Formats: sequence, structure tokens, C-alpha cells
Amino acid sequence: MEVRVLSWDDITSAVSRVTERIASSGYDVEVVIGILRGGIIPAMLIADRLGVEDIGVMDIKFYQAPGVRREKPILKQPLTLPIHGRSVLVVDDVSDTGLTLQVALDIVSHYAPRNVKTATLYIKPWTRLTPDYYAELTDKWLVFPWSLWEYRRFVERSEGRG
Repeated sequence: MEVRVLSWDDITSAVSRVTERIASSGYDVEVVIGILRGGIIPAMLIADRLGVEDIGVMDIKFYQAPGVRREKPILKQPLTLPIHGRSVLVVDDVSDTGLTLQVALDIVSHYAPRNVKTATLYIKPWTRLTPDYYAELTDKWLVFPWSLWEYRRFVERSEGRG
């Protein structure tokens, strides 16, 4: 598996592309929901760029380690703010299989938002759920700046150094 280590400049550029696409679409975002852990930083950056004050989170876990998935995503923390009747943007860092994003959409729909759109910084060619907004398609394993140390620990363990 080829790895791409992303810089903060890469993230800033991807966030800019995503927010430009949201703005040009005319979608009026009232609430941004970040999927913990990887989606919270993009969610905050996107909300800031769009001027959205209300940011919530939900924790859905799928990957246990790079390339190692659970059988299905599990909800570890429910949605943290009311979204009834509001326009929602659900944000994650990447749509790999698309299953985490699908679980998030299923959960969010139970709270009766006015409408829901999705955004990720990156998508994989094999994703089953293409978000409404994304910056780039890639087939590489992505190492985000906020998960660099986690990735390094995984590499050290797999090489028998940890």
C-alpha cells in the first residue's frame, strides 16, 4: 500500500477547494458535524471558512489501524447538538469505503434535519458513497498531520520496534 503523508499546506488547499465548491453550489450550511477523530479538524476548518458557528461531533469507528478495519463501523458517541429543521454538513477526512459516512448519514437522518450534505477532503476510487463535496481522489493510504504520531507508532509496532 502506497502511503502519502499530507502536510498542513495540503490540508489548507483541500479545505479551500471543498469550501469553494460548497459556496458555489449555493448550499446554506447552518450546522457542521465532524466525525471523530479524523473529521473534526476538517470540520472546524470548513466551518470557519464558511462562517458557521454551530459545530457538533459524533464518533464512529471503523479502522483499528492503517489498513485494518472492523467488520462494520460502530457509533461510540452520538450527535452532540440539535439539528432538527436545519441544513447540515457532515464532514470527515476521507471517504474510503464510504461506510462510516453512510452510518453518519443514517444517524443524522433520525434527528430530522431540513437537509443534509456531506464533505470530505479526499475520496478513494472504490468508495461506495461519494460525498457531495470533496477536494481530491486518491488511491493512497493517507497520513494526516493530526494522525502522524499514531501512524508512526503503528509502523514501529509492525516493524517490532514498539
